[in-house]
Amino acid sequence: MSHSNKYNQLVTKPWVYHSLFWLSYYIFGSLISLSIHQIYDARFYAELLSLLPPDMLLVYINLYLLVPLFLLKRKFTFYFAELLLCLSAESALNIFLHHLYGLSGSAIFAATGDLNGRNFASQFLNGIYLLGLTTALKFLKDWMLQEKKLREKEQQQIALELNFLKSQVHPHFFFNTLNNLYSLTLQKSDLAPEVVLKLSDLMSYMLYESVAAQVALDKEIANLENYISLERLRFGCRLSLTFEKEGLPADSISIPPLILLTFVENSFKHGIGSSIGDGRIAITLKIQQQELLFTIDNSVDQDHITTAGIRDPVNSIVRPVDRRAPANPGIGLKNVIRRLDLLYGPRYRLDLAEMGDNFHVTLKMPLA
Repeated sequence: MSHSNKYNQLVTKPWVYHSLFWLSYYIFGSLISLSIHQIYDARFYAELLSLLPPDMLLVYINLYLLVPLFLLKRKFTFYFAELLLCLSAESALNIFLHHLYGLSGSAIFAATGDLNGRNFASQFLNGIYLLGLTTALKFLKDWMLQEKKLREKEQQQIALELNFLKSQVHPHFFFNTLNNLYSLTLQKSDLAPEVVLKLSDLMSYMLYESVAAQVALDKEIANLENYISLERLRFGCRLSLTFEKEGLPADSISIPPLILLTFVENSFKHGIGSSIGDGRIAITLKIQQQELLFTIDNSVDQDHITTAGIRDPVNSIVRPVDRRAPANPGIGLKNVIRRLDLLYGPRYRLDLAEMGDNFHVTLKMPLA
């Protein structure tokens, strides 16, 4: 176990920070006595130390008895009545101890050892100050622990949702790919064995590589190219496709798996896949200034154009504009948008636009 882990485990133990608090409280009181009264007698500081138990008793009765029994249950009358009783008893006890130390020769304690209104008020106010400080610290610690638990719970929920969304990508993707394979087998195409081999590589990537939260960008690009090869086999000369990459090598860069694949798959499914004629797809991937820029331009069938808007993930709204985009995105697109929201919040931007016979996707996301 590393020294930092041992230190973290030590400081989180209650007896450690309680001891540190009371040590600091005693040192603070001693420094005040030293600076104001110029006392250098060691016996005085030993007697001052013996005054800590009544203070500690008052604090712990309040924190572990009165607060949970009365204050947290909103029984304010009972709480303040019991607190007043405890403060009065502790003040009287401190005055009694001061009186004893005054009788033993301490001039400082002798001046505060008489049970009168001034001394009682002084001890009472000191008790209120101590209770206010310790109660505030207790509530602050409890609030911080609660916030930590809430953050951990949120992170667990986000992780579960991300895993669920990523698991939905697999059947959705394979469903479309198997449809492609089915089409080739119906045609008794010689390309079917090659499709099976490519599909095997894709399944291997999804089963063993994409389970991680981040994958190397070069592996994700290889998976994209594998998928594109499958689609080239399917559409043949009907498809005109370019895939440009800039700012690489990408071996030292990691991204969430299967994010980009959804957009590529979507360009085939709703582009050339929905058309009986030729189709065009232009894909660009750029690495620039700690940011990944991914764009896709693909032709679309005019019969599939519908009026909608461009989604703005930063503001989580759909802004109506003079462009056209899919009004009802499929499950793959919905999933990838949700994953991006969970992973990056407002730190990414996704624009989807359909203009005439062309559909355009622009994705910008940070590289951490």
